[in-house]
Amino acid sequence: MQRNDRRAGVGDPALVWSQDLQVEVAGSGVLAHAGVVLPRLLADRVGLTGELRSVVARAGFAPVRDRGRALVDTVCALVAGATGVSDVEALTRQEELFGSGGGASDTTVLRVLGELAQRLSADGLPGRKLARALARTRATAWRHIVAGTGGVLPVVQVAGRPLVRPAGVEGQAPRPVTVVRLDATIIDSATMKEGVTAHYKHGIGYHPLTGWCTNVGDNLVVMQRTGKAGSFTAVDHVKVIEAALAQIPAVHRADVLVTIDGAGASHEVIDHLSALNTVKDHGGRGRRVEYSIGWPVDARTTSAIARVRAQDWTCGLRADGSVETDAQVVDLTGILREGPGGDELAGWPADLRVIARRTPRGDGEQAELGQDAEFRYGAFVTNTPTGQVQWLDARHRTQAHVEDKMKELKASGGDKLPSASWDRNHAWLQLAALAVTLTAWLRHLGLSGDLAKAEPKALRFRLLAVPARLVHHARKRILKIPPDWAWSEHLTSAYQRIHALHPA
Repeated sequence: MQRNDRRAGVGDPALVWSQDLQVEVAGSGVLAHAGVVLPRLLADRVGLTGELRSVVARAGFAPVRDRGRALVDTVCALVAGATGVSDVEALTRQEELFGSGGGASDTTVLRVLGELAQRLSADGLPGRKLARALARTRATAWRHIVAGTGGVLPVVQVAGRPLVRPAGVEGQAPRPVTVVRLDATIIDSATMKEGVTAHYKHGIGYHPLTGWCTNVGDNLVVMQRTGKAGSFTAVDHVKVIEAALAQIPAVHRADVLVTIDGAGASHEVIDHLSALNTVKDHGGRGRRVEYSIGWPVDARTTSAIARVRAQDWTCGLRADGSVETDAQVVDLTGILREGPGGDELAGWPADLRVIARRTPRGDGEQAELGQDAEFRYGAFVTNTPTGQVQWLDARHRTQAHVEDKMKELKASGGDKLPSASWDRNHAWLQLAALAVTLTAWLRHLGLSGDLAKAEPKALRFRLLAVPARLVHHARKRILKIPPDWAWSEHLTSAYQRIHALHPA
């Protein structure tokens, strides 16, 4: 009897998969990247599509392609991994799912970017109309997020403890502290474009300054700047602080912590934040604004560290709250205020505290000239009046995860700005920031378990890139997800959660 084995004619069993495989152009209703319906529907539900349409609307001009739809489709393409304007058309050209006409062409995308750029300010920030539209959208999204987390904003964890403020009224639950993080990043450019200049990392590109909310994980504001923009430019930091706070819904603006790395250690920034902290003057009716900002280990700080007794150093805390025996912290405020040289912090706010941290150098690590040979030192300042220095140190270091958000921004279209035009690139960067924001909202409102913490790449491979068949039944269109797709149930449940949101 002849053996009927498809592998009989194949020498290598690992190659049998292609023996009877053919590729043809045939069939209909088969879709790629069907999971993009999740961020697309979410943008509609929280009102982003309508708000963007109103932002770019012009009297007497009725575009063939809806501008809100085109902008949101661009954002969703960035969420799915697009890196250029042509990717938007490639992703959304499936008319059966995304509507008549398919995706916008690359020229249309560039035209829409130009229209959005007209709503951006010359100082690199969103204009007033755009900022207000985004604030309204954020308020809607956060309201849904809060409703799904027991009526409170997601709480930031510091050393295993929730970062909350005790309620002023007995019996009420503690209030989560809203954490705002500022940081700048470099976007390199391979060619000279408008705004591209040399930057401090010995390349050419841009140097935007960003503001984030740690509680939700979304971008509050991004300021586009040329590559030569300084890291320590206080006026830019003040503008971004104001723009970021304006994006936070008023109900969550009563208790705020602003964290910045050493670039924020200037009189202008710290004085500005101190002026915003009205709780000290108005009590329960004021707004509490605290800060935690990197501080230079300069001659003044080094001199204070030299006067610290060995027993004054205490062990630090890890992110989970366990003791970190290799790190030690100490409060330098008393030494700097009342040392032999008098008040070395004269001119700074009276409630400013300076806290130092040291870690031993590794085996064979050589200290630079003028540095301590045994320890590496760092320092930060805060106006938080209470709390152990170990916990305040852990709170400051917890916000270093903003680097992950920077990577997400660059992975969502921010790494390569596609146009030679400064204005269009400025608009593109704003949409990339919106892509990170929409992804953060998707994690809270649609996903659960590991997917709620997944990086963009994992979300793209597991959810957004899923294939599907579109069928028509009872006057409805139904996306049929392959049942053997490992995350099919996650996708369908996410769609149901988002679809259940009341349209804005």
